[in-house]
Amino acid sequence: LLSRNGCSDFLVEIGGEVVCKGKNPKGLSWSVGISKPEDNPLPTNDVQQVLQITDMAMATSGNYRQFYYRDGKKYSHTIDPRTGYPVDHNLLSATIVARSCMRADALATACMVLGVKDALNLCENDTSIDGYFIYSDGDSLKTIFSSGFEQYLKK
Repeated sequence: LLSRNGCSDFLVEIGGEVVCKGKNPKGLSWSVGISKPEDNPLPTNDVQQVLQITDMAMATSGNYRQFYYRDGKKYSHTIDPRTGYPVDHNLLSATIVARSCMRADALATACMVLGVKDALNLCENDTSIDGYFIYSDGDSLKTIFSSGFEQYLKK
């Protein structure tokens, strides 16, 4: 709608989904942050990574804000459609960059179902998308991203 009405430079964000076009007011690519996953009921909104993107869409899905504990076990809000149960792996956040925000959002959620290894394989085998994944490794956070994602990392 913005493009059809002559807007050449914009960034729109709604609930973790971002679409941007053109340049920011400083004439640079848009800077967009990926939230750092926190297992905390009062999130600080710390940024894990800043991206430089333009003329693309980005979506992040995660299991670090919507979950519950039952009998000492943490349950994710993401349901694996293959089992009907919450996913049970160490992937905390999946960010996908794609041309379409709808596609980026769907694939970010799919990656949260797949887990780190399969999500990374999906991105490596589809050259129209790139992915950035944050996962837990014991008490620490680790990141991994598809080979094409480095172009978006703010230097």
